[in-house]
Amino acid sequence: MPNYRWGIIGPGHIAENFCQQFPAGQTLYGVASAHSPEKGQAFAQKFQIPHVYADHAALLADPAIDVVYIATTNNVHFENIRAALLAGKHVLAEKPVTLNTAQLRTLMALADQRHLILMEAQTIYHMPLYDELAAQVRQRQLGRLRSLHASFGLHTLPDNPTGRLLNPQLGGGGLLDMGIYALSFARRLMTAAPQLEKTVMVPTATGVDDISATVIANAHHELGTFTFNLVPNAPEIGYAVYDRGYFIVDHYLRPEQAIFVDGATEEQSVIRAGHTDQAMGYEVTAMGHAIATGENPTQAWTLDTMTLMTAMRAAWGLKYPEERD
Repeated sequence: MPNYRWGIIGPGHIAENFCQQFPAGQTLYGVASAHSPEKGQAFAQKFQIPHVYADHAALLADPAIDVVYIATTNNVHFENIRAALLAGKHVLAEKPVTLNTAQLRTLMALADQRHLILMEAQTIYHMPLYDELAAQVRQRQLGRLRSLHASFGLHTLPDNPTGRLLNPQLGGGGLLDMGIYALSFARRLMTAAPQLEKTVMVPTATGVDDISATVIANAHHELGTFTFNLVPNAPEIGYAVYDRGYFIVDHYLRPEQAIFVDGATEEQSVIRAGHTDQAMGYEVTAMGHAIATGENPTQAWTLDTMTLMTAMRAAWGLKYPEERD
């Protein structure tokens, strides 16, 4: 795989994690902050990134940069990605890649027209454990996937309504920031695209989703149930039930192991693959392979999950300011 030169837009906390896990064989080349050149300078110094740009446009204008990692807030992903694609850059964008399906389809079409890769930085799509679970299904002859369940909760402080997670202006809410992991977990294991069957939601005082429960299904009769909590905490556990046994995946966002329970004997075994502290590095490696081959194996999963989330918010009546304009 070639050594690609990476530019970073949005040098915040998530981008720090990204740089800490950035793999050898790829190059962190430049960084830009839209609001604070000083922030970009400090970030570059911390991670020994050689080039700092005055703004996003200057970074995107540099022909030396091959691919851009976007880690800005949800509400500006669409415009940031569009600008990068128009500048001829491949894009790895933090989840959720866009606010809704219409935005995503627009960007996918633009990327296709320009022969560029647009990939979502969704750890679940790239953790080696999920490939290993698929292999275990075949080796153990577990039969059909029957049902999935995943929960997620984050103890968001309710007295900070302007914070990213509670602020509708920034595309906040439990679904786009945390529920997306549970739905991506389901899509990663399902054998066909899911559709929304039922969903209910309780909003926060700011109007974004706090607590929700959702049921999905697909043409292969695989069912999924999900519960999300924004303000109260909740366990991060996923279950995948097959004809002849089931998997329990604790901390399924970036897992390195799962427990398999045999359906007949109830015997348990531990399945291991990958490393949690390399999760974002796996995303970089996957992006590099996609650029080299011209094929994005995760694109359909991203589209199916975004379509599901868009349908859920439509059922809730939750629109963000950018969607109302």
